[in-house]
Amino acid sequence: MNTETLHTKTEKQLVPQLRFAEFEENWETSLFDDLVFIVNGQVDPKIEPYCHYPHIGPGNMSSMTGELLAYRTAKEDQQTSGKYLFNEDHVLYGKINPQLGKVVFPKFIGVCSADTYPIECKKQKLTPYFLKCLLMENRFYKYSVSVSRRTGMPKINREELSAFRFRYPTLPEQQKIASFLSSVDTKLQQLTQKKELLVQYKKGVMQQLFSQQLRFKQKDGSDYPDWEEKKLGEVAERMILKNTDNQITFVLTNSAIQGIVSQQDYFDKDIANQSNLQGYYIVSKDDFVYNPRISTSAPVGPIKRNKLQKGVMSPLYSIFRFNEPLLEYFEHYFETTNWHKYLHSVANFGARHDRMNITNSDFYKMPIPMPCFEEREQIANYLSGLDTKIETLAQQITQTQQFKKGLLQQMFV
Repeated sequence: MNTETLHTKTEKQLVPQLRFAEFEENWETSLFDDLVFIVNGQVDPKIEPYCHYPHIGPGNMSSMTGELLAYRTAKEDQQTSGKYLFNEDHVLYGKINPQLGKVVFPKFIGVCSADTYPIECKKQKLTPYFLKCLLMENRFYKYSVSVSRRTGMPKINREELSAFRFRYPTLPEQQKIASFLSSVDTKLQQLTQKKELLVQYKKGVMQQLFSQQLRFKQKDGSDYPDWEEKKLGEVAERMILKNTDNQITFVLTNSAIQGIVSQQDYFDKDIANQSNLQGYYIVSKDDFVYNPRISTSAPVGPIKRNKLQKGVMSPLYSIFRFNEPLLEYFEHYFETTNWHKYLHSVANFGARHDRMNITNSDFYKMPIPMPCFEEREQIANYLSGLDTKIETLAQQITQTQQFKKGLLQQMFV
């Protein structure tokens, strides 16, 4: 990315704060409707050839990044209602919940959901990539959120979208902006792909390590001793201390994806009654928590380690504390699916379909693989090293996203 030809504008003109030196003209002002078509021609995704086309909806768009997530064909997604056909030059905008800022430029032919607008630029006026950036820029974000505030599901309709007034430069400047910002997109894609590959690699290595398909060697090249198998109750103690004096008010929750987090941060509000937490269990730092609620990302419920401060949790959770060292080893083990089969075997499926029903007795009989300390240490260190690399990439992605967000604010009017 070459920033040498960018310079800062201080004049109160219809020009961006940050601009390429060769452009001096004021940007023009126009209504959205004057420069784009909002496509409305529907097709039947049940019939040929549309059933084989890629199917894109808001769920396939990453919020605020402009990135297209994994998708399938309309037939694979079992889409049966009429949808919009889009082509290589259309930008897709998710009209539901505009505060999510979902917009992509797929660059291929496909079918999109009714919750998505395919938008076509009028020739010689606007380029698709510039339009994509415009829909991610702060002025449009504020406009879309403000006009979509209504009872029921917030969404921006065609009339509101068409009425948006914005500024745009000549095509050569649009193309220069597109070329520059697309280089940032390329960097983001490379970092994201690298992170995803590393995450998948870690998953594969974990499964192999904890199933003993892959073993470490001792320093002299010899094998470590055979693994033992112990019950969870032999290596960990159930924690049932309740917050009877109501002194602890920091409420925790167990998220399958984020791990142990503050309930207020997770739900953006307090769910528990702060004045009535006597029945909640006290959870110390480094305690492990089992959440029996099942989800796509946690088919038997997640087990996570509390890396925050001491707090309290609902008695629906099971809390336990290891009496063995190397907590990272156990933390990584519960990231695998190796222990899922046992929980399925002891669960009572006559209960609620969204929650595993397991007795405490059965839960603490869960088998835990126990190599010798030295091998456990090698496993923990290796997997924690991968975590460090993944976290570094995640930080680089966030920094690059923030860099792009700043450019969008400065390179648009």
